Amino acid sequence: MPAPEERCYLSMELSSQMLPRILRDVNDGVIVLDGQGTVLYVNPSGQEMLLLPEDAAGRKYAALMQEDIASRNDEFNQFLLDAIYDKQSAHRGECAYLRRDGTRLQLHMVTSFLRDDAGQKNEGVVIQFTDITELARMHQKEKDASIVFVSTLIFVCAWVLLVALWEFLDRPLPAHLLTQAVTFLGACMMVFLVRTTSITWRELGLSTKNLRKVLITDSLVAAAGLALMIGLKFVLLRVAPGFFEAGTPFWNWRALRLSGVFYPVTVFLQELISRGLMHESMRRIITGKYRELAAIAVTSLAFGALHLFLGLIYMLGAVILLGGLGVLYRRQNTIWGLCIPHYVLGMALVFLGFA
Repeated sequence: MPAPEERCYLSMELSSQMLPRILRDVNDGVIVLDGQGTVLYVNPSGQEMLLLPEDAAGRKYAALMQEDIASRNDEFNQFLLDAIYDKQSAHRGECAYLRRDGTRLQLHMVTSFLRDDAGQKNEGVVIQFTDITELARMHQKEKDASIVFVSTLIFVCAWVLLVALWEFLDRPLPAHLLTQAVTFLGACMMVFLVRTTSITWRELGLSTKNLRKVLITDSLVAAAGLALMIGLKFVLLRVAPGFFEAGTPFWNWRALRLSGVFYPVTVFLQELISRGLMHESMRRIITGKYRELAAIAVTSLAFGALHLFLGLIYMLGAVILLGGLGVLYRRQNTIWGLCIPHYVLGMALVFLGFA
């Protein structure tokens, strides 16, 4: 059996042979600095993770990290400073790191001092970091789903209470004002979710990519839908003449109210809420093969149900309209074109006497 000194010697020999190979093959990034702040070693994972240059070893850490993105990675650098100022313990935590290509990582950091064999003298700093971006994104997705669910539940309950009060007071206000009320409540919920979740304004269907093609396509859809509604009224006048109010013209311009003047704004807000917010939120929450269809169905039924106070026919029409717009949104990923058929068909429901 070898003496203690021999065992120690063998262990050191093994470490000198194996340690570089271990650090080379691990998935975690490792940076080693000496006492003067010079980079002694960067393993391949760390170099790739942070997009460091190949000649990083041998350069000063301050000069290396201040190239291009110095002021935007203060959190990362602070872990190094914490290790320098507090030499007695390792420091652990999470921080964001912005790479030179513009991508942002979420890293789990461990920094500690590198001591000599006697454990007395500080010879440098070891920085170990793990990419937890996907894990952080999953946690954020779960958090967003919870906030969206609770917010939607509060929104629906507030709307049900408002409609119940409206019915209890024997409908003291015109029904079209409730349409504005649901838009206002939805806008409040949208602002709240943008401020409290990772959802950004850019993700709310406001893309202008291929906008000209989108506007042309959706204008044709609006024209086809209008022709279909006119044909439906012709059929109903023949097979069920009592369906419409007697004495009203086929296309009743007098049905236009003041709310119709502001309807384009209402349409835009409703599309922003139903597609940009509710639809995108459902896509985050729902998983599986049919998540797109499920997102369309849930959003259409939910928003259609909010129009029940206008009558069953109007509600069903809203569900069908929003379902069709949901299919378009799935293909186009923008709400700008959807506002055209939404406005045209929504106004047609009024002028044709369906609402």
